[in-house]
Amino acid sequence: MVSDGNLVKQGLAKDIGVSNFSVKKLKEIIAAGSTKPVVNQVESHPYLQQSSLVEFCRDNKICVTAYAPLGSGDRPDSLTKLDEPTLLDHPTIKRIATKHQTTEAQVLIGWQLNRGLTVIPKSSNPDRQALNLASSALKLSENDMADIAAMDRHYRYLHGEFWMMEGSPYTLENVWDE
Repeated sequence: MVSDGNLVKQGLAKDIGVSNFSVKKLKEIIAAGSTKPVVNQVESHPYLQQSSLVEFCRDNKICVTAYAPLGSGDRPDSLTKLDEPTLLDHPTIKRIATKHQTTEAQVLIGWQLNRGLTVIPKSSNPDRQALNLASSALKLSENDMADIAAMDRHYRYLHGEFWMMEGSPYTLENVWDE
């Protein structure tokens, strides 16, 4: 069996990336002397900012790619909770969007870009895709950034309970290391 690290060493892959890796898991990879990933794709939005993970990745030259930056509102009902907060309706996001004459989605994407993260918002609508791309021009003020930072709730939209099926070795504790 060939590991991803061997693929890099053999020149068959330029780099490797991981998804949903915690600081603990990244430290284990680095300590084992394995090929260090160049990207870690994680859920990130104002309700789940993962600041210590972002800082660890930045310190270790691992790019963070934020998925679900708008709150993943198009998930199937089986993966949603009845009382989920909606990022696009949050008063802070609405106020900042009005101030910058932009959409709430652009504020959420622009916030991630202003943090230095890459962002992968999902849309099959060409008009929304164009608006998403235009988010790169949005420059939020320090006050805007601080106001959004104050929204952190450590709330996951993609909570991971779907991995906890009968016979699975996964628990929420060992998936997220919390």
